Amino acid sequence: MGESGIAYWAYMISMQKTLKDIVEKGFIDQDEADAMSEQLFERMSEDNVAQFRASGRCAEIIRTYLKPNASKDEYISLTEIARDQSAEAPGYLIQSWMRSRNTVEFLKIWEIEHNLMLDAISCDELIGATKTPSFTLTPKQWISKTNAVGLISRQGKNGGTLAHPDIAVDFHMWMEPELRMNLVKWFRKSTLA
Repeated sequence: MGESGIAYWAYMISMQKTLKDIVEKGFIDQDEADAMSEQLFERMSEDNVAQFRASGRCAEIIRTYLKPNASKDEYISLTEIARDQSAEAPGYLIQSWMRSRNTVEFLKIWEIEHNLMLDAISCDELIGATKTPSFTLTPKQWISKTNAVGLISRQGKNGGTLAHPDIAVDFHMWMEPELRMNLVKWFRKSTLA
Protein backbone atom coordinates (compact mmCIF):
# COMPACT_ATOMS: atom_id res chain seq x y z
CA MET A 1 0.00 0.00 0.00
CA GLY A 2 1.43 3.37 -1.01
CA GLU A 3 1.63 6.47 1.15
CA SER A 4 -1.59 7.83 -0.29
CA GLY A 5 -3.31 4.55 0.54
CA ILE A 6 -2.02 4.71 4.11
CA ALA A 7 -3.21 8.30 4.45
CA TYR A 8 -6.58 7.31 3.01
CA TRP A 9 -7.07 4.52 5.50
CA ALA A 10 -5.81 6.62 8.41
CA TYR A 11 -8.36 9.27 7.42
CA MET A 12 -11.14 6.70 7.18
CA ILE A 13 -10.22 5.22 10.56
CA SER A 14 -10.39 8.66 12.17
CA MET A 15 -13.79 9.26 10.55
CA GLN A 16 -15.04 5.91 11.88
CA LYS A 17 -13.83 6.84 15.37
CA THR A 18 -15.62 10.17 15.11
CA LEU A 19 -18.88 8.53 14.01
CA LYS A 20 -18.60 6.06 16.89
CA ASP A 21 -18.16 8.94 19.37
CA ILE A 22 -21.18 10.76 17.93
CA VAL A 23 -23.33 7.63 18.30
CA GLU A 24 -22.11 7.07 21.88
CA LYS A 25 -23.02 10.67 22.76
CA GLY A 26 -26.52 10.14 21.36
CA PHE A 27 -26.38 12.75 18.59
CA ILE A 28 -27.25 10.17 15.93
CA ASP A 29 -28.24 6.50 15.97
CA GLN A 30 -26.21 3.62 14.56
CA ASP A 31 -28.25 3.44 11.33
CA GLU A 32 -27.48 7.10 10.58
CA ALA A 33 -23.80 6.51 11.35
CA ASP A 34 -23.72 3.51 9.01
CA ALA A 35 -25.28 5.58 6.22
CA MET A 36 -22.76 8.38 6.74
CA SER A 37 -19.92 5.88 6.77
CA GLU A 38 -21.11 4.37 3.50
CA GLN A 39 -21.28 7.83 1.92
CA LEU A 40 -17.74 8.56 3.07
CA PHE A 41 -16.42 5.35 1.52
CA GLU A 42 -18.24 6.07 -1.74
CA ARG A 43 -16.91 9.63 -2.00
CA MET A 44 -13.36 8.92 -0.95
CA SER A 45 -10.74 7.17 -3.01
CA GLU A 46 -6.98 7.01 -3.07
CA ASP A 47 -7.09 9.68 -5.78
CA ASN A 48 -8.43 12.13 -3.18
CA VAL A 49 -5.30 11.75 -1.08
CA ALA A 50 -2.70 11.25 -3.81
CA GLN A 51 -0.99 14.54 -2.90
CA PHE A 52 -0.39 13.52 0.71
CA ARG A 53 3.18 12.44 1.43
CA ALA A 54 4.14 11.02 4.80
CA SER A 55 7.75 10.40 5.74
CA GLY A 56 8.84 6.83 6.31
CA ARG A 57 8.65 7.18 10.09
CA CYS A 58 5.18 8.74 10.01
CA ALA A 59 3.96 6.08 7.59
CA GLU A 60 5.29 3.48 10.04
CA ILE A 61 3.29 5.11 12.84
CA ILE A 62 0.13 5.15 10.73
CA ARG A 63 0.66 1.50 9.82
CA THR A 64 0.41 0.69 13.56
CA TYR A 65 -3.30 1.39 13.23
CA LEU A 66 -3.60 -0.83 10.18
CA LYS A 67 -1.84 -4.01 11.36
CA PRO A 68 -4.28 -6.92 11.44
CA ASN A 69 -4.97 -8.00 15.02
CA ALA A 70 -2.55 -5.38 16.38
CA SER A 71 -3.27 -3.61 19.61
CA LYS A 72 -4.24 -0.02 18.95
CA ASP A 73 -2.32 0.78 22.12
CA GLU A 74 1.06 -0.32 20.71
CA TYR A 75 3.36 2.44 21.87
CA ILE A 76 6.03 4.00 19.62
CA SER A 77 9.46 5.27 20.68
CA LEU A 78 9.66 9.05 20.58
CA THR A 79 13.33 8.64 21.43
CA GLU A 80 13.92 6.79 18.16
CA ILE A 81 11.98 9.39 16.19
CA ALA A 82 14.03 12.18 17.83
CA ARG A 83 17.26 10.26 17.23
CA ASP A 84 16.68 10.72 13.47
CA GLN A 85 17.31 14.46 13.97
CA SER A 86 19.60 14.50 16.99
CA ALA A 87 21.54 11.32 17.67
CA GLU A 88 23.36 12.88 20.62
CA ALA A 89 20.42 14.45 22.47
CA PRO A 90 17.05 12.94 21.51
CA GLY A 91 15.70 13.62 25.00
CA TYR A 92 16.31 17.33 24.53
CA LEU A 93 14.06 17.37 21.44
CA ILE A 94 11.30 15.64 23.39
CA GLN A 95 11.65 18.21 26.19
CA SER A 96 11.55 21.05 23.66
CA TRP A 97 8.30 19.66 22.23
CA MET A 98 6.85 19.45 25.75
CA ARG A 99 7.70 23.11 26.49
CA SER A 100 4.91 24.24 24.19
CA ARG A 101 1.54 25.14 25.66
CA ASN A 102 -0.12 23.56 22.60
CA THR A 103 1.67 20.27 23.24
CA VAL A 104 0.66 20.18 26.90
CA GLU A 105 -2.94 21.01 25.97
CA PHE A 106 -2.89 18.32 23.28
CA LEU A 107 -1.58 15.77 25.81
CA LYS A 108 -4.32 16.80 28.26
CA ILE A 109 -7.06 16.39 25.63
CA TRP A 110 -5.71 12.95 24.68
CA GLU A 111 -5.57 11.91 28.35
CA ILE A 112 -9.12 13.14 29.03
CA GLU A 113 -10.37 10.86 26.23
CA HIS A 114 -8.34 7.81 27.31
CA ASN A 115 -7.56 8.05 31.03
CA LEU A 116 -10.15 8.11 33.81
CA MET A 117 -7.40 8.58 36.43
CA LEU A 118 -6.02 11.80 34.93
CA ASP A 119 -5.24 14.56 37.41
CA ALA A 120 -6.82 17.42 35.43
CA ILE A 121 -5.95 20.02 38.08
CA SER A 122 -2.24 19.23 37.72
CA CYS A 123 -2.64 19.39 33.93
CA ASP A 124 -4.09 22.88 34.23
CA GLU A 125 -1.24 23.93 36.54
CA LEU A 126 1.31 22.70 33.99
CA ILE A 127 -0.52 24.50 31.17
CA GLY A 128 -0.37 27.71 33.23
CA ALA A 129 3.35 27.16 33.89
CA THR A 130 4.09 27.08 30.15
CA LYS A 131 3.81 30.88 30.20
CA THR A 132 6.99 31.22 32.25
CA PRO A 133 10.27 31.52 30.32
CA SER A 134 12.04 28.94 32.49
CA PHE A 135 9.35 26.27 32.05
CA THR A 136 10.63 22.78 31.36
CA LEU A 137 8.71 19.55 31.40
CA THR A 138 10.03 16.04 30.99
CA PRO A 139 7.96 13.00 30.14
CA LYS A 140 8.66 11.62 33.63
CA GLN A 141 7.36 14.81 35.27
CA TRP A 142 4.25 14.80 33.07
CA ILE A 143 3.52 11.18 33.97
CA SER A 144 4.12 11.55 37.70
CA LYS A 145 2.24 14.86 38.11
CA THR A 146 -0.83 13.96 36.04
CA ASN A 147 -1.10 10.15 36.19
CA ALA A 148 -0.74 10.20 32.40
CA VAL A 149 -0.91 6.96 30.40
CA GLY A 150 -0.21 8.28 26.89
CA LEU A 151 3.53 8.51 27.51
CA ILE A 152 5.84 5.93 29.06
CA SER A 153 9.33 6.80 30.30
CA ARG A 154 11.90 4.04 30.80
CA GLN A 155 15.44 4.25 32.17
CA GLY A 156 18.48 2.18 31.28
CA LYS A 157 19.15 -0.09 28.34
CA ASN A 158 16.27 -0.05 25.85
CA GLY A 159 14.96 2.95 27.77
CA GLY A 160 13.53 6.15 26.41
CA THR A 161 10.15 7.76 25.91
CA LEU A 162 7.33 5.81 24.31
CA ALA A 163 4.00 7.24 23.22
CA HIS A 164 0.59 6.14 22.03
CA PRO A 165 0.48 6.41 18.18
CA ASP A 166 -1.81 9.49 18.36
CA ILE A 167 0.81 11.29 20.42
CA ALA A 168 3.72 9.94 18.34
CA VAL A 169 2.16 11.41 15.17
CA ASP A 170 1.83 14.81 16.87
CA PHE A 171 5.49 14.70 17.96
CA HIS A 172 6.60 13.65 14.49
CA MET A 173 4.61 16.46 12.88
CA TRP A 174 6.16 18.96 15.30
CA MET A 175 9.60 17.81 14.18
CA GLU A 176 8.80 17.92 10.45
CA PRO A 177 7.10 21.14 9.30
CA GLU A 178 7.01 19.79 5.73
CA LEU A 179 4.83 16.91 6.92
CA ARG A 180 2.43 19.39 8.55
CA MET A 181 2.26 21.40 5.34
CA ASN A 182 1.56 18.25 3.31
CA LEU A 183 -1.21 17.32 5.73
CA VAL A 184 -2.77 20.78 5.43
CA LYS A 185 -2.63 20.58 1.62
CA TRP A 186 -4.09 17.08 1.64
CA PHE A 187 -6.89 18.09 4.00
CA ARG A 188 -7.70 21.20 1.96
CA LYS A 189 -7.80 19.21 -1.28
CA SER A 190 -9.91 16.39 0.20
CA THR A 191 -12.49 18.76 1.68
CA LEU A 192 -12.84 20.79 -1.52
CA ALA A 193 -13.26 17.73 -3.73
